[in-house]
Amino acid sequence: MRSGGADGPWIALRAVVAAVFAFALGPILITAAVSFNGSARSVFPPEGFSLRWWGEAFSARWWEPMGFSLRLAALTALVSAAIGAPLAFALVRRRFRGKALVEALVVGPLVLPTLVTGIALLQFLHVLGLGALVGFWGLLIGHVVISLPFCVRTVAVSLRAMPPQLEAAAASLGAPPHVVLRRVTFPVISGGVFAGTAFAFVHSFTDVNLSLFLASPGERPVTVAILAFLEFGFAPTLAAVSMLSLVIPLVLIALLERFVPIGDFLYADPGRRR
Repeated sequence: MRSGGADGPWIALRAVVAAVFAFALGPILITAAVSFNGSARSVFPPEGFSLRWWGEAFSARWWEPMGFSLRLAALTALVSAAIGAPLAFALVRRRFRGKALVEALVVGPLVLPTLVTGIALLQFLHVLGLGALVGFWGLLIGHVVISLPFCVRTVAVSLRAMPPQLEAAAASLGAPPHVVLRRVTFPVISGGVFAGTAFAFVHSFTDVNLSLFLASPGERPVTVAILAFLEFGFAPTLAAVSMLSLVIPLVLIALLERFVPIGDFLYADPGRRR
């Protein structure tokens, strides 16, 4: 039986963890409550209950940037997967000159703040005389740059976890390389591809810093629209839009976890999770 003194550190640790969760979840819970407020004031506790602000969140004023964000995130996810899967295969299964440089370039967006990446891409486009791309296409380029590492990482983990004997057995039976890739390799790593695609979607949908520099007045994601609306104050409508922007990625991650355990892609060796 533990003494009171021995339990002290564990009690302190639990208190710290509880405080961290409270500070992390508290603002979200308060924003959710304000989005159902019965009055036009952003106060907590709410003054009554109303779905009025959620109705306004689905109005044309807000659904236009929301739809823009959904289209941008979907295309970003598809392009990131199309580039990331072959790139991960090359990095894991092939040896070539400049491999270390390619790996560093892939990891680079994870190290650099997205604010710096956004400024650099904006200047780069203008130097090349491509300032007209600022808007949807500029955002797409930027979001692919910052989302690609997630696809490469998840696919690389799946490839490293795949027994090499599977491909060798298929090749020994006479299957050509493209058949081995389509019938053996891809079905095994498909979970990593889908997970990377989902991560890229969420990362693009929730990005703020990079989007601030590459958005145009007529083409801006919902995150930029929210910040622009904040100049006029915090209204319950903004709380509803913010919660809607939070619910969409959470639903996607929940569906992904249902079919593809996300924890399997957090380690180079999935067996460490067990």
